[in-house]
Formats: sequence, C-alpha cells, structure tokens
Amino acid sequence: MVVGQSKRQRQRGHSLSEAGLHKLQAKLTQVESQQGYRFTPQILAHRTQLIDAQGLHATTVKKILEQRAGVDRRSIEIMFQSLGLEPDYGDYQLAAGGGLSAAREIPAEPQRSTPPEFPGGPVPLASPYYVLRQEQQERARAEICQPGGLVRVKAPRKMGKSSFALRLLQQAESLGYSVLQVDLKRADEAVLSDIDRFLRWLCMVLSQPLGLAPHLDDYWDADIGSKVSCTIYLQQGLLRSLDAPVMVAFKDIDRIFEYPAIFYEFLPLLRSWHEEAKSHTEFQKIRFLLTYSTEIYVPLNLNQSPFNVGLPVHLPKLTVAEVRSLVQTYGLSDPVADPLTELVSGHPFLTQLALYHLWAGQLCLADLPQRAITPSGIYANHLNRCLASLQGKADLTEALQQVIKTETGLRLAFPVATKLESLGLIEFDQNCLAKPSCQLYQRFFSTHFALADA
Repeated sequence: MVVGQSKRQRQRGHSLSEAGLHKLQAKLTQVESQQGYRFTPQILAHRTQLIDAQGLHATTVKKILEQRAGVDRRSIEIMFQSLGLEPDYGDYQLAAGGGLSAAREIPAEPQRSTPPEFPGGPVPLASPYYVLRQEQQERARAEICQPGGLVRVKAPRKMGKSSFALRLLQQAESLGYSVLQVDLKRADEAVLSDIDRFLRWLCMVLSQPLGLAPHLDDYWDADIGSKVSCTIYLQQGLLRSLDAPVMVAFKDIDRIFEYPAIFYEFLPLLRSWHEEAKSHTEFQKIRFLLTYSTEIYVPLNLNQSPFNVGLPVHLPKLTVAEVRSLVQTYGLSDPVADPLTELVSGHPFLTQLALYHLWAGQLCLADLPQRAITPSGIYANHLNRCLASLQGKADLTEALQQVIKTETGLRLAFPVATKLESLGLIEFDQNCLAKPSCQLYQRFFSTHFALADA
C-alpha cells in the first residue's frame, strides 16, 4: 500500500513495463530450474503469502504476468519480493487514464486463498488442506446416533486421529449433543495411581464444562465402592440434568495402560456403561469416542474390554488421487504427487509436511529423496521419534531389522508384529508378510542398522 493512502485509495492502474517483465521472467526461469517444476499462477500466489499475510490471488498474479493494467503497485512489489527481487521504478508503469478515478471502475480482486498451517496438530475444521475420510466419518456419525454409541479410533501417531475426532465432535454438536473431552495426559500421576481418585477426577472433568457443581460427597459411599459411586453420580447427578445426549471423548486413552491400578478397574467399568445404554436408563444419553495408538496388551477378559465393542475406525493412508488433490490445493504442480507418494506411501502427516515445505519454497522436489533421511531433513524429528519408540525393546528392534533386510516380506510372531504395526513402522501384504510401511522408513532404518553394525 502506498504510504498515506487508505486501502480504498490503492491505485489499480499499474502494469509491468517491458523491463520489469524481463526481470521477472528471468528470475522465474531460474527458480523453476532450481525447484524442478513449473510455477503456475496458483504456486506463485501461495509464495506471495510468505511476503504478505493475505498474499495475492492467482488471478492477480496472472494479470501481472500478462502486463495487464488494473493492479496496484503494492501487488507488483509483493510479486517481485516473493521471488527474491526488489522492483525499481522502471519495472512498472501507471497506465494512461489510471489512478484513483480509473480504480473505481475496476472490480475488486477475488478473495485470496487460505494459507496452510505448519503440519503438526489437528487440521482446523475449515481448512481446505484436510482430506475428508468420508466413509469412516459417515459410519462414525451413524454410531453416535445410537444410545450408548461407542467409536474406537486406533491408528499410529500422526495418522490423523485428532483431525478425525475433531470433525466427529463437530458432527455431535450439530446433532445438539454436549461435547465433553477427557484428555488423560492432563491427569496427574497421583490421580492415575488410585482408582478412587481417578474416578472423582473424571466426574469433576465431566461436570465443570456443563456448569454443574459435582457435590461428589453426596454420591460417594465407601461401602458400595468408588465404581458404583461414580456410576450413580453420572446417572443422577450429571445425565439426569441433561435434556440432550452427551458425547464423551477420551483422548489418548492408552495412557492408562501404564497404570494397572486404573485399567483393571476402569476399562470394564467403561464397557458396563456402554452396555447399560441398551436398557432404559440415563446412560442412553451418553456416547463415547476413544482414540489411541497402542495395541491393547493389558490382560482383560474379552467380556469386560471396551476395545471389542462399538465401531472400530481404521484411518487408511492417502490414495494417490487424494495426494494429487492436496497438491492442487497447495497450488503445486502435478509432478509432485507421484514421487512423494512413492516415498511416504500416503502417510498423512509426512505428505502434508513435504507439501508445506514445497509450498513455502524451503524445499525443492529434486532434493526431497536425497535429504529425506538426513539429520537436517524435514523428517528428522519424526524419524528420531520412531527410533526412540524402539529404545529398550530389543525384540522389536531385532524384528524390524529382519523386516528391513528382507525384500519379499517376513512372517513375524503375532505379539511383535502387532506392536510394530501399532508404531506405524510396518504393514502387511495380502499374505500377512510384514514389510516397511513406506520407502522413507526402509531407507532410514537400513542406514541406521548398517551404521549400528559397523
């Protein structure tokens, strides 16, 4: 924006001069050669968001490149700066009849696209960069419409559990449900060491968002025990006060697997609440969402476990078509999709991370395969976490090493196989033979094991 002018006064009668066009095209050719793909107007529009929060729309970028009048000087400056250039006064010109009077006759620029967020947490609800799991979302919605409905979302880290859960909770709210989230990572160690303290903590966590004063002492009775006391409170103190169903989402419920004093008591209790909804009780108002990464190794009776009832949801990897759609959303060129899918096999987080760095101009496609497993590569933190997940687990490390060495796949003992699959490190072919879940892991662990053996 020209200093001293308001947004309404921006002069939109500018266009590139021949000198400016030559400078811009020369730099564009150089950058395209370095990055390894052609820069479309959409890609250039995304790059301008690194200079200006809103950036330029692809239509404006096209106007600039075609030397059409009707853009303001600031847009030309942003365009130059996105390619590492600074425009001179001779690089643009004010068309005859341009200026403020002409600007009033030019339609407003189209609304600019939403810039992507750095991948890591849940993808925001309104984000165009989320790949909707349509089939899984519809099945989960049907489940939570049932009294006592229970949805179990199990997937390795960074496979999209939180993003999926966020959308399911939004659907629950659209149905008029109250949504209560229980993040077990927020529970103190002392809470997780005693079932009575844990259940009282749970009642408090569920009551406070609803504005209810728990008065737990009115319901707690040492003679009948904490599990019955908690159940009575949920029926009479919480659910009875609600006119509409409530959705209770347990995030990272696998944390309690580390605390035998809790999981032996609480998991069967959770199962009993789900089953009680089948009869005409207040528990018909409750729905459950469980998200977890770890395979269930705790020795529970099959008739007491909540992990073999309700609806299991599997979050698959992204298909090639879905990756191509994402590539277009980021404004990148089509050749990106196939080599990226070959490297990470449609892993949602690894795919998004690469596309973000390509969009931001911090990575070129030609360098991705070579730099992917280096300590300075974009996947370094993720790969180090994968490595850390194997520390102190000699059986898993040895099994993965054998899988990495075998080109045709390997049959593993069931306990080891399920643990490695839960970590997201392996997958199974149609013959139930284990293989690395993507080329990135194959290359990284091949290098790691070779150095360890040297």
